[in-house]
Amino acid sequence: MANARDIQKRIKSVKNISQVTRALEAVSASRVRRAQNRASATRQYAEKAWEILLNVQSTSNRGVPLHPLLTEREDVDKIRVILITSDRGLAGAYNANIIRAANRFQTKQNVPVEFVTVGQKGRDSMLRDEEEIEADFSNLSSEPNVSDVKPIAQSAIDDFLSGKIDEVFVAYTDFVNTLTQRPIVQRVLPLVPYETEDQALAEYVKDVPDVTSGMSEYEYEPGPQAVLDEVVPRFVELQIYQAILESSASEHASRMVAMKNASDNASELVDDLTLEYNKARQTSITNEILDIVGGAEAMQASNKAKKKKGQEALAASQSDAMSEIVARSKSSRRAKGPDDLTRIEGIGKATSKALLEAEIVTFGRLAAASDAELRAILQGANMGVPPSLETWSEQAQYLAEGDMQGLAAFQKELVAGRRAESE
Repeated sequence: MANARDIQKRIKSVKNISQVTRALEAVSASRVRRAQNRASATRQYAEKAWEILLNVQSTSNRGVPLHPLLTEREDVDKIRVILITSDRGLAGAYNANIIRAANRFQTKQNVPVEFVTVGQKGRDSMLRDEEEIEADFSNLSSEPNVSDVKPIAQSAIDDFLSGKIDEVFVAYTDFVNTLTQRPIVQRVLPLVPYETEDQALAEYVKDVPDVTSGMSEYEYEPGPQAVLDEVVPRFVELQIYQAILESSASEHASRMVAMKNASDNASELVDDLTLEYNKARQTSITNEILDIVGGAEAMQASNKAKKKKGQEALAASQSDAMSEIVARSKSSRRAKGPDDLTRIEGIGKATSKALLEAEIVTFGRLAAASDAELRAILQGANMGVPPSLETWSEQAQYLAEGDMQGLAAFQKELVAGRRAESE
């Protein structure tokens, strides 16, 4: 799992991207309304104009076409597809869908197909696929007008009339509603209904409006040829212009939906990353606490070991000091000689000798000795245990402390070294 700092950087990055997607969503939401209104304003006019043109074609005298742009050719040697895409991405599947439709339409044709691209995304895709691009009209205005479309239509009309191409199709995205946009391929030259038996191809080909039943009489002033020479090219421009308006509305709607989905996904991702960050942070805090506890225990164990070692060293030092004191005391005693133990009532020369041989050479040592120890020393020297033994340690204590007055007062209470009440 990534550490908390890396996760925090990802959260910040996702939030920055979310701000961009929300801004794009707001911009597309404002533009899609205008584009939808523009497309809706001309849609009925374009469809009705096409219906009238088809009625004119169907009522022509003796079945002879009234205009070259209304003439369908028997032999088709080359086809042109005007591919309408966007200049920018971040529009969901908008560009991919129409490019896929154009590619499928191309594969179903048995003749060469050249492309005229409107929009950088379509141009770049065709270049990658090494398709033939006759012309490119990218970077159109965000709100195009008829004058922007006229060069596209004029190029198609000129090449059709010269025989360079035999059919012209426009591939665009038809705006249905904000959530639905449908890729469409529509024939604009010649201006007659296009029919195909291929079901896969029919999925993308736009249905032509129905021809009004019944014979309609049309009167032309100054004449049919003059009127149609003016009207039919303008109608081609109108169909391409309507396709661009539909594509523009579809682009903004698709981008708005895509950016909304991206913003929602960013919010969910931030929540997931925040949860992951909290887990990583909690893990880090737990590890730090464990490190602190482990360090404290290690320090405590180290302190205990040092304390124990110090105590052992102190004990050893004290033992060495005691040994040195004892040694010095012994050497001092050897130099000064033992204390006169016979100053204690009840200890004679023989008893004093036995005690000295047992290394009870001072009054202090005698005061510290227990009755049992003294009895053992006397019995080991084959001597009897005198009754005064019970007072030896008290008399020796006075002598060791140098309290001669206290000794004299205590000895006055004794009888032959024993306490008087014990007789």
